[in-house]
Amino acid sequence: MKDFDKLIKKYTLDPKKSDIENFQKNGQALLNESFSERIELHKTLKDLSNECKVKMKDVFLKMREREDFIGAHYYTTPQISADSIEYKKTPLPIYEPKAYAPFHLANSEEKFEFKTGDILITKGISFTSATISEVASQRALFSHIVFIYVDEKTKKVSTMESYIGYGVKTYTIEEALKNENARILVLRMKDQKAAATAASFMYEKIMKLKSEDKTIPYDYELNFEDNSKLSCEEIAYDAFKETSKGKIILPENRSIVKVQDTEFLKKIGVKPGALMLPADLEIDSRFNVVLDWTDYKIIRDSLRKDAIMGVMFQWMNERNYRIHQNFRSIAARIVWSTRFIPGLWNLMSSLSGIPTDFKKDVPPAAISTIEGLKSIAGVMLEFTTLADEEFHRQNNRWMTPAELRQTIDTYLKTYPQDIINNFHE
Repeated sequence: MKDFDKLIKKYTLDPKKSDIENFQKNGQALLNESFSERIELHKTLKDLSNECKVKMKDVFLKMREREDFIGAHYYTTPQISADSIEYKKTPLPIYEPKAYAPFHLANSEEKFEFKTGDILITKGISFTSATISEVASQRALFSHIVFIYVDEKTKKVSTMESYIGYGVKTYTIEEALKNENARILVLRMKDQKAAATAASFMYEKIMKLKSEDKTIPYDYELNFEDNSKLSCEEIAYDAFKETSKGKIILPENRSIVKVQDTEFLKKIGVKPGALMLPADLEIDSRFNVVLDWTDYKIIRDSLRKDAIMGVMFQWMNERNYRIHQNFRSIAARIVWSTRFIPGLWNLMSSLSGIPTDFKKDVPPAAISTIEGLKSIAGVMLEFTTLADEEFHRQNNRWMTPAELRQTIDTYLKTYPQDIINNFHE
């Protein structure tokens, strides 16, 4: 375990030792070196105990934070808000690498080929994604799981995903890649037969239900023992469990939820204790990493949102702070209550921004809590963005993740009225 502590120390960002000029000049070489080291460390997972695999997650986190820091200084593309991007009009990540500033394993001259059973763990750019990244005792940089199916005859690549408000659906790979992601990691199971069998089973199940005009609902209770409803994590989990007759259970190690406010967790559909989260698959020794992609122009936006949620959860645990009802959360609940009145719902949907085709089974508490959280975190994001940008102007570098969190923590200690009114003991 001491070796892991040394690795964590090695990759932990130290602003006093960060050579920004070197990052700006030799960034790509440094990223290549770090990625190669991460791949070599990943190969050792098969020989490690479960305790060591869990520790490796902290190593990978520190390595990624360092890579993000290097990339943000090396690539000259300005850091922007993900909200300013029209994702449906952007080039395809992975398939059009030269249109981005990515760093990944695939040959940039050739089109990467997915295989049936591949799993993508991705990082969205919303506060909901940041919540998933920060909710466990080991924070992570992933928030969603995508399961891949490739048609043997047509070679058409489809994804199987589950979203709040929609449940389980299939998407073309083009639709999926144009989703709002800051990073994408592609994992491929070493047992290709088992992976293909699992993915084919789930794809056929989804398509059969679709032919009957049915869908598998989203699992708002995250009950992994009941496969009548599935979250994004449960799609792959259930497919492997069913087709292997219980011999393959994902992942090898589950995260531990750290947030102690059980009422808040219940509202967002998370259970305290052990829980499968997307990042758990990165330390599952049954998978290889085959591709790693990062959109560096929005990486600061993503890191700021993670830092905000991380500090909020820290205050909830250490200071007994809670997210209270506010105008936006109350309004969202009222709007959502009209969903069973067709004419009125169409009007309220357009006014609120809640999609018209949202499934009616979304719990009202989830809608109001998410909206309330977004309103509080949104105010904090404005401050954090300005503080990070001002720091960059004065110091010719961005804040490290630790500095971001310290800045937010200090800001909250001033008890800003527009936040404390809705986030307090």
